[in-house]
Amino acid sequence: MTIGFAGLLSVVWRLFRRDAALVLPIVGTFVFLPAFAALLLCDPVPPLPPAPRDEVVMEAWMNAVALWGQGNGIWFLLAEVIGTYGIAAIALFLLEPDRLTIGQSLGQAIVRLVAFTVATMAIAVPVALGLWMLVLPGLYLQARLIVAVPAMARHPALRPIAALRLSWKMTKGLDRALTGALVALFLGQWFAVSPLLLADETLRGGATNPLALALVDALIAGVGTVYALATLLLGVVAYRVRASKGT
Repeated sequence: MTIGFAGLLSVVWRLFRRDAALVLPIVGTFVFLPAFAALLLCDPVPPLPPAPRDEVVMEAWMNAVALWGQGNGIWFLLAEVIGTYGIAAIALFLLEPDRLTIGQSLGQAIVRLVAFTVATMAIAVPVALGLWMLVLPGLYLQARLIVAVPAMARHPALRPIAALRLSWKMTKGLDRALTGALVALFLGQWFAVSPLLLADETLRGGATNPLALALVDALIAGVGTVYALATLLLGVVAYRVRASKGT
C-alpha cells in the first residue's frame, strides 16, 4: 500500500499528539525562545528590492545584507545552533531504540551537537538555493534529505555525509508524498507569516509600539518553530516507514 502526503501528515499529527507534553517544552525552550530573541533584539534582514532588479540594485542589496550580517548575523547563527540542539534532542528522544528520558536526550544531543549541526547545514544550503530559485526544487531537495537527522539519531555511528546519502536512498519512492507534505506545510507557513512580516516592517518603520512588535515577533518565531517541528516529525515518520520495509 502506497502512502500519500495526506497520510504522512496524518501520522505526523498522531505522533505529535502522543508526545506533545514532552516535546513542546524542548521545542519552546531551544527553538522558539532563541528565534524570538534574535527577531526582537536584532535589526531585520534588508528586504529584497522591488522589481525590476538590475545588477546595480541587487549589488546594493547584497552590500546591505553584508553590513547587516556584520552586526546581527552572529545572533541569528547562535539561535540556529541552539535550535539545532533542540531538534536533535527531540529526534533522539523519538528514535533511540531504548527509549531515552528527556534529560538523557538533551545530554546526548549536546555531545553530538557538532555532527548534527554539520548535517543540518549541509541540508540547509542546497534547500535554500532551491527555494531561492523556484521554491519547488528546494522543497524536493528537503524531501530527499529529510531523513538524515532522524537516521543519525537512530544510528549514533552514522556520520553527516553518510546520513545524507542514506536519506537520499530511503526517500526514493516516497519523494512525491514527502514533497507534497512539505508543500502543504510550506504554504501554511507562508500564509501565516506573510502578514506578520508586513506588520513587523510597518511597526519598525513608524512610531514603534514595543508591545505590538514583541507580539508580532513572537508569532513569527512561533510559526517558524511549528514548521521546524513539523518537518522533523515528517522526517521521523518517513524514516520509520522506510525502515519498517527494510529500506
